[in-house]
Amino acid sequence: MIYYTPPPTQFEELGVLQLACSARAPYLARTAITRWLGTTHAAREIVALAVSELVTNAAKYADATDAGDGRAGITLKLAQDAVVLRLAVTDPGSTCSTPARIPLQAPNLHAEHGRGLAIVETLSRGRWGSYRMPGSGCRHVWCYLDRHPTEAQLGELYRAPVAG
Repeated sequence: MIYYTPPPTQFEELGVLQLACSARAPYLARTAITRWLGTTHAAREIVALAVSELVTNAAKYADATDAGDGRAGITLKLAQDAVVLRLAVTDPGSTCSTPARIPLQAPNLHAEHGRGLAIVETLSRGRWGSYRMPGSGCRHVWCYLDRHPTEAQLGELYRAPVAG
C-alpha cells in the first residue's frame, strides 16, 4: 500500500522544543505535544506515544556529553499539513547505534525493551526513517502520523493481541 508523503515545504510548524538528554525528556515531550495539539485532538494519543518512544531512545542512546558544540540536547519538532503530522526528533547521535527497521518479534509479555521502533513503525504505518546529519553526526528520526485517524485505524492500533 502506498501512503501519502508530502513534500516538507508544505508543513506548518506547530512547535519546537529543546530538551536535555535526561529521564524527564519523554514526559516533557508528551506535555509539549498536548500543549501543541490540545487535549481533544484525534491524533494526540498516537503522537504522544510515538514521541515518547522516540525521545526515550534519544535520551537513552545518544552520546550526550556536552562538548560546547550545541549537540548535547534533543530537539523535538511537530508540524502538520492537511493530512499528516510530521514528528521529528534530533539528538547528538551515537557511535554505538543507528535506528533501523526492526522485524516484528514473537510476543513476549515479559520483555522490557525492544518495542519502541516497532511501535513507531505501526503508529506511522511504516512512514518513518532516520539518518545521520552530515558534519554534526547528529541523528534525526522522523515519522508521519495521520492527522485525522479514523475510528477503524484507532481500533486497529489499540486492539488487544490475540493469544495464539
